[in-house]
Amino acid sequence: MYRLNQQPIDLASLTAASPPNCCVNFEFGLADSDAFYYLDQEQLKALEKALKVQSLPILDVFFTAKYYIKETKRKSRPLQFDYSILRFAFQNEDIDLLLHYIRGIQRIPRKDLILFLKNQIDQELAQEQHETLIMKSLF
Repeated sequence: MYRLNQQPIDLASLTAASPPNCCVNFEFGLADSDAFYYLDQEQLKALEKALKVQSLPILDVFFTAKYYIKETKRKSRPLQFDYSILRFAFQNEDIDLLLHYIRGIQRIPRKDLILFLKNQIDQELAQEQHETLIMKSLF
């Protein structure tokens, strides 16, 4: 997945339904009991430590897509954000990914977003020399 402090992504590379010069940054937060905490180095270390003790049957992730239009090299105009929750449910060798939009105008269609996330996960798995994901259905 995207590392912290990642570079903005040209929205046209994610979806054909993109305004000109539109970019997106992603922020992630992890669920812990009844709250979400933005993913930073401290939260990442705590998650890695927890995963060494036991596997998680479910991982809920708060997901923010922050859009903006690049007007000049130094100036950009923010657009409305999208807020979603991603649920990763782990069962045996399967992973179910559930996507729930909370708020926003959904600039990235669900199918495009899920395919983007799958590709990012596959890249990380390949770097670690693990098998990549096999998509069984998308609806």
